[in-house]
Amino acid sequence: MNHDEYDEGIVIDLRRIAATVDGVPDGVRDAARAAFLTRDLESEIAALIADSRYEPVRAAEPAQGRWLLSFEGGGIHIDLEIEDHHPDVRVIGQLSGVAVDDCELDTGGRVVRVDVDHLGRFIVPGLAPGPVRLRCRVAGDRRVTTTWVRI
Repeated sequence: MNHDEYDEGIVIDLRRIAATVDGVPDGVRDAARAAFLTRDLESEIAALIADSRYEPVRAAEPAQGRWLLSFEGGGIHIDLEIEDHHPDVRVIGQLSGVAVDDCELDTGGRVVRVDVDHLGRFIVPGLAPGPVRLRCRVAGDRRVTTTWVRI
């Protein structure tokens, strides 16, 4: 065995040990996957404008495992109530603004069709915790996509 083969063997062993002892955290891996999946350049972005997990509580403490998210962009306002019923998560939504033709919830590994009623309301039960984004096709065949959030 020459010197280069010996060094390469040590590097391979060190990588294996580092991955076992100090691997990439799941949250970092999920965020990287979500960032990669964001490359939908034809959509307008609905940016996160409010997250009740990071706002001061005014009247009463929010229910454990429940919080609100609001997005705005592309002529649409999206309110989501997230209910964490461990191990499943349920999303309750309300869309307002421009007319919405159809929507889907992207979990980064699974796409769920969202049935929006005539008042802009919807419920998506049985989701796994992790990154999600809502993609909607609105009037004029435009697409509006929320930024990724972790539920």
